[in-house]
Amino acid sequence: MLCHTCDTETDVRTRECPTCRTPVGAPALHPGARVRPVRGVGRAASVAVAATTAFLLLTVAVQPVNALLAERAADTRDSETFLLTAGVLELAAALLYQVAFLVAIVLVIVWTWRARTNLDVFPGAGPTNSDGWAIAGWLVPFVNFVMPHRVVGNIARESLWRLSTPVLVHVWWGSWLVFLFAERMFARSAAAEYEALPYPQTSSDFQAYADHYLTATGEYLVPAIFCTVAGGSLIVLIQSISAAQTARIARSMPAGPILPGMTMAASPDPARAVPLPVPPNGPLPAVPGRASPTPDGAGGTI
Repeated sequence: MLCHTCDTETDVRTRECPTCRTPVGAPALHPGARVRPVRGVGRAASVAVAATTAFLLLTVAVQPVNALLAERAADTRDSETFLLTAGVLELAAALLYQVAFLVAIVLVIVWTWRARTNLDVFPGAGPTNSDGWAIAGWLVPFVNFVMPHRVVGNIARESLWRLSTPVLVHVWWGSWLVFLFAERMFARSAAAEYEALPYPQTSSDFQAYADHYLTATGEYLVPAIFCTVAGGSLIVLIQSISAAQTARIARSMPAGPILPGMTMAASPDPARAVPLPVPPNGPLPAVPGRASPTPDGAGGTI
């Protein structure tokens, strides 16, 4: 018989489908279970993650611009204009990044919780942690260094029908942790160096600012690369898991709306029965020599 989840030919003597691990004969979803859509919030989360990465790269791109401003300000000795312009550029880039980062965190947490909750309605799926960890795992200090990786790994295994955690999950989480530590370390170092700079008055003072911004560009580029890898990996994971869960949920839905006066066509697989319309004036009378429009039994028409 065909598996209701992946259409793999299964042997009734086995316990589960060899492809998706759904118990033989079980529907794609537990009957009457509530499912939560993940495609829409997954797309929103992907856009937010992409925006966060782009704005982080913008904060890096601001550094050489400020270095150029410092070199030009040395000719005019206009320190106030230089400091104001450099400050505005850095503040604008940092503000855009922080807003995008907060939005991305919220949307990713919502998506993670929905995707994890859906595992409870998939026959054969084996959640390893409660759905509460899909939220708390991101927020609890120190725990958030481990738990999001475990939760998303579990979601990926059960949604994509893998026996082991996909490599992309490890790439995402490893890059994310490197970014967090590198970004904090380089940010503190750059802030300390900036505080040590003199107020720009002479050509050497402006050159010191230019050198500082050029050095910061190279330092910020390291965490930016890891953030780009983590962001791209997470977007691919969100899209692939969302597509897989949406396809599985769709298999348990009727092919069309079930309206008043409609009957379900007989099918060897009741879970995939298709609703057929009944004329407004009631069922058509049986005509000799023609099949009845409504099956009289599970065996089909007469």
